Amino acid sequence: MIKKISLLLVLLMLTTSALANSAAKKLQGYLKQMQTLEGSFQQLTLDARGNRMQEAQGSVQLAKPGRFYWSTEQPFPQILISNGITLWVYDPDLEQVTIQTLDKRATLSPAIILAGEATDLTKHFSISATETGKRVVFDLIPLQQDSLFEELSLDFVEGRINALQLTDSLGQKTRVDLTITQFNQPLDNQIFEFEVPPHVDVIQE
Repeated sequence: MIKKISLLLVLLMLTTSALANSAAKKLQGYLKQMQTLEGSFQQLTLDARGNRMQEAQGSVQLAKPGRFYWSTEQPFPQILISNGITLWVYDPDLEQVTIQTLDKRATLSPAIILAGEATDLTKHFSISATETGKRVVFDLIPLQQDSLFEELSLDFVEGRINALQLTDSLGQKTRVDLTITQFNQPLDNQIFEFEVPPHVDVIQE
């Protein structure tokens, strides 16, 4: 009986490992074929009890390797820009821009995951997938203790990113629904560089 239970556990572990590897390969394949995208987003943040905390909307552009332009237009304007090395966070209302070099934790943010290299995701996340027809939802659980989030879900429809949801350590959930207007079309590299406007305070980190 003990041998049978042990064998069953081993088979279960092997099956779970195979499914995890299959999910990771599928996600890596989707991310690899996505070189650029442009579109708009609707964002909703809920607290741990499911109450609405904040809603936002704006536009997004992503390009590999590691470049993004994320502009929140409502209710409070803010622009995040990265060229893959430097991150600019610009608050027009405050007339302030924060400039910092992307560190290892920042490179595991949702935007960089989408725009970055997908080959080493399994080093940082436990990955599972739920597939329903043409829709696949990947759940990424960080392996490191100091992650920026507790769980990240990436929602793909017909191989294209459709939405993402992030859960933080307080149980707050932020869902971002994407409307893609251009996929794998050339984007101007200047989009991912930021020129500080006159009379704007610069905070260097």
